[in-house]
Amino acid sequence: MKKIVILAFLSLALMTSCEEDLVIYDVDNGQSLSALASDSGTLPVPAEGSTFSLPVEVSTRSTADRAISVSVDPSSTALPAEYTIDNSSLVIPAGEFNGTILISGNFEEIPDLTTTTLVLNLDSVEGAVVAEGDSSFTLSLFKQCPSDLAGTYVVVSSGQSTDGAPVNNPLVDFNYTVEITKVDGTDLDYIISDGVAGVYQDWYCAPYGYCFETEGNFQDVCDSLSGSWVEAFGSTVSLTGSVNPDGTLTISWENGFGDTATGVYTKQ
Repeated sequence: MKKIVILAFLSLALMTSCEEDLVIYDVDNGQSLSALASDSGTLPVPAEGSTFSLPVEVSTRSTADRAISVSVDPSSTALPAEYTIDNSSLVIPAGEFNGTILISGNFEEIPDLTTTTLVLNLDSVEGAVVAEGDSSFTLSLFKQCPSDLAGTYVVVSSGQSTDGAPVNNPLVDFNYTVEITKVDGTDLDYIISDGVAGVYQDWYCAPYGYCFETEGNFQDVCDSLSGSWVEAFGSTVSLTGSVNPDGTLTISWENGFGDTATGVYTKQ
């Protein structure tokens, strides 16, 4: 028992009679306190779904099942469709000190690129008093998808510059090869050897000396790509994209000057 049983035993064990006889706490008939075992948790939700187990503790046992009552706090950002609370789990079985609230995440309903929160309040446990300060729990939910995009890609880009210097403007079906590598220690973060897939070099090498690559980056959240970086002109480049059913990537970018391009990335 994490909290309440320890507290109950400590407080009652310190009570003594005039003869200094130790008072033994009665786990069957003593005062019953209840609490949530933790105050926060995370639930990554893959396509097949996943479930979080939230323990509820009580300081006494009973010969009958005891109902657990919870409510969703208004501060929750998760919509009701994003999760399911198993009503059959809202019970502390007879003879037990613990119950478990089962919360399942619904993959299709959780927004992309977003973490939402479910805030639960422990309203009551039948026959017990809810311990003050141990009655609220926050669960963070987000989509979790496998990602394996590292490799060598041939990119075919088309785009348009707002600058008057580039010769090939608009640019059509420009070919370039990049390396995409996964950031060490991460599952979803990637680096592109040249974030604009050679387009800057075609447009700006001759007029401005931009004859080199600048790394870009993106994060893959369930086939939705997003990222940003600052290039050598000092402008922020924003990237968006997607993983296509055939395994190619479609990536678009725009810089602070209004230059834009879209490329199809084909893995070699």
